[in-house]
Amino acid sequence: ASEGPDEPRQAFFYNDENPDKIFYRGLAWRALGNEEKAKKRFIKLIEHGKEHLNDNCKIDYFAVSLPDLAIWEEDLNKRNRIHCYSMMALGFMGLGENNKAKEFINKVSELDANHQNSF
Repeated sequence: ASEGPDEPRQAFFYNDENPDKIFYRGLAWRALGNEEKAKKRFIKLIEHGKEHLNDNCKIDYFAVSLPDLAIWEEDLNKRNRIHCYSMMALGFMGLGENNKAKEFINKVSELDANHQNSF
């Protein structure tokens, strides 16, 4: 569980790894007794969320590996904000900052009450 990419990114395509796996890698490193490596994963999630929160997202309309036809209906910038808030929530949960994590979970819920994540 501690192996795999450490750089979070938005999962728009079928083969994109969901970045919440980085959260689980942090938990794996913690279970292995390496708190420093665990914290690095959690901080990376928070930094990713902050850095990309206001990105203007666009998808090539000819992409063949999109997970759904949401490109025609979905607000990609809203989807990105949900993603970033989720990543920050996971990062703060990993660091044990539960009040801060709850703040971002609430922001996710405000944008999409049906959002499913690893919370």
